[in-house]
Amino acid sequence: MNGFEVYKVYLAIKLHFTSKNQSYDYHRHSGKTTARLATFTKRRDRYFFHKLSRTYSDTNIADYFVSNFIANTNLWVGDIIGKSGDENYKSWSRRIESLHYYYEQDIEYILSMVNDKLSFDDLFTSKIGQHPPIIKYLLSKKINIETLIILDDILRFSKRLNRTIKEKVIWPKLYERMIRYKPFLKYNITKFKMTLKKKVKEM
Repeated sequence: MNGFEVYKVYLAIKLHFTSKNQSYDYHRHSGKTTARLATFTKRRDRYFFHKLSRTYSDTNIADYFVSNFIANTNLWVGDIIGKSGDENYKSWSRRIESLHYYYEQDIEYILSMVNDKLSFDDLFTSKIGQHPPIIKYLLSKKINIETLIILDDILRFSKRLNRTIKEKVIWPKLYERMIRYKPFLKYNITKFKMTLKKKVKEM
């Protein structure tokens, strides 16, 4: 890959995560954009893309950008050159390579919070307009965003939270990130659903 090719991938992933009303979908558009070489050569930050082209291949550059946009949807390419971007990518790669393991660990943590005053259903329920426990666990980094997305795929709680959570900053942005990230996640929902059922029965 050359710098311009890396730039095109960056622009496509950025549009996927930030376009208004989800007007651009990376998969539906096959990663294609209207990026032009003439525009790229005028960018002052083109050096960063050339640098990334020497570090990452065409098979993992998209994953590199996905992992970083998940961490920060407002990022500029200069923010992820070097240690910060590499650490985001390595952390994401570990989670994806061992997705079921991390999911199990997160489920065990979530279920350990259930008690006489907090039922399983309560974990996913907003009371008096507040964030439910499951969202608080994510925000405090007790669980991973992949687990939240998979659980929502199984339990379908996010649309209900859209109606019941009162604050209009944190949750809407998180919901948007979940929706846009989900197409990049590959998993067997039946397997993950069975794991949840098993863990709940073991409580």
